[in-house]
Amino acid sequence: MNATLNINRIWLLLQRYFIENKQRELSFWGIAIVVFMLAHQTEAVTIYLFISGLIFAGNTFKSFNYTPSGMHYLLIPATHTEKLITNILLSTFYYFAMFVITYTIGTFLGINIRNLLWGDSIPVEFDLFNTYWHNSGNISFWNMFYSFAVLQSIFMLGSVYFKRNAVFKTILSYFVLIFVLFVIQLFILKVGYGSFHIDNHDINLQFMSFNDYFPGFETAFKVLGYLSLPFFWLVTYFRLTEKEV
Repeated sequence: MNATLNINRIWLLLQRYFIENKQRELSFWGIAIVVFMLAHQTEAVTIYLFISGLIFAGNTFKSFNYTPSGMHYLLIPATHTEKLITNILLSTFYYFAMFVITYTIGTFLGINIRNLLWGDSIPVEFDLFNTYWHNSGNISFWNMFYSFAVLQSIFMLGSVYFKRNAVFKTILSYFVLIFVLFVIQLFILKVGYGSFHIDNHDINLQFMSFNDYFPGFETAFKVLGYLSLPFFWLVTYFRLTEKEV
């Protein structure tokens, strides 16, 4: 097999996915429309996006849960790069696009059906778009999408790293990592106390910012945040290449 990146093989992998999962996809997105008909507020919709998305991404490489299916997946005539690109397209771009489409349809139907049944005259407004796009500008919308993409990449890595219960194990690993970082942050803040005093038995602490100790820390943190997406994709690729028939 030619190891050069082949767009046609990626297209065939996408076709294979939809042929094998057509009924499941139709059912899932049909349910999503019903959900958005009933709940289309920004907070509820955003929570639904991230939770359902991480479950979807956590099952990206579910074929490796069982040896026969894993062997069959590895024997598919496509390179690891093509398989990874296909799953990135599915778990991030396809999922987000379908989420936006079903949210739009569900919100439109939900408001109009309510107006028809109860005689209301509620205007059709898309709270999600108003919050992340119109009110805050498109930068907020793309930041939300990027945060979603990073989370998807983390759980896609978990799906190829853990053999069973990938979603649960990835969530557990994620919270352990957050806890460790939190402890490290507390230690740094403890070292960085500027001063403290007691007023009426209340302790007032004055912290020095990270930039006081590490100039450019906030900028470096933002850069690392943007680099996290390709980093997790790259780690997923190397982990995928370690799989053997």
